Amino acid sequence: MCRTDRIGDVLLTLPMVNALKSRFPYTKIDMLVQQRVYELIYDYPGLNNVHAIDKVTAGKVKAVCKANEYDLAIAVYPTFEVALGLYLGGVKYRLGTGYRWYSFLFNLPHYQHRKEALKHESAYNLDLLNDFNVVYDKKLDVVLQVKNEHLESAMGKLNVLGFNENEPFVVIHIPSLGSAKVWSNSSFKQLLEAILANVNNCYKVVLTGTMDEEEQVKRITAQLPVNNRIFEVFDLNLKELAALLSKAKLFLGNSTGPIHIAAAVGTFVIGLYSPVKVESPLRWGPLTDKKKIFIPDEDDNSRDVMNDIEPIEVYNFINNYMELNK
Repeated sequence: MCRTDRIGDVLLTLPMVNALKSRFPYTKIDMLVQQRVYELIYDYPGLNNVHAIDKVTAGKVKAVCKANEYDLAIAVYPTFEVALGLYLGGVKYRLGTGYRWYSFLFNLPHYQHRKEALKHESAYNLDLLNDFNVVYDKKLDVVLQVKNEHLESAMGKLNVLGFNENEPFVVIHIPSLGSAKVWSNSSFKQLLEAILANVNNCYKVVLTGTMDEEEQVKRITAQLPVNNRIFEVFDLNLKELAALLSKAKLFLGNSTGPIHIAAAVGTFVIGLYSPVKVESPLRWGPLTDKKKIFIPDEDDNSRDVMNDIEPIEVYNFINNYMELNK
């Protein structure tokens, strides 16, 4: 299977592994992903191998296929580079979209539009398997296992900041790569101010992001009063991030990769979602029952509708949840 886009996209593709293994238990299943995602799923149950490429080119896809002599390839995220690489790599059967100009490179074309966003991304992915009589009637979910070594490493990076892992904490992930409308920095700032103002429910807050996202987060925290309740960490790898999220009381974030990681490790998630149809939680929501989704009532391109999600409303939900789950 080829899914060479982002973290959340890859995680929502993993139910295909469960479905294929259920129907064909002895089938060898490999996955091709981008380098950064590799570290999160290289040991996912049901996958025999995970191949990582830093830049998606036809030549690199071809090389992977030539080396492994695959009988079937599924382009879950179809691009011209992937389609050409599968063809040149000698894959006998190549399943992919039938609606692109390069679809002639797929000899098993799949005709389904996703732009109407009528179902979840994971369900659209499973539809690719219909031609193989794969019927998967189990609950769609993704479960990531956390190892002690990654938890110890993650906590070690926080402990040097004075963080006490035995105290209750929540994780808030502010950055986004821009695939959907997001909550404003101002709204996150107001939420954090409300949390700090509550001295009766003194849980800690861990703000996460990559090194490239550090500046955005610090622009927000620099405006907050001096405190010992907010911790920032920007150097976690994805395994460490998953481990950290598994110990959090809850996770809050936009529609971005970390919300799917949090759901996959069993943590309660609060999602801030866009009302745009193709960005909605119906299509991109976390695969878990342990969630609360905030979404504006309507879309309006003349203004930032994500500001319709009031920080005080989000704060009240977090505070009540933390009170009930002490």
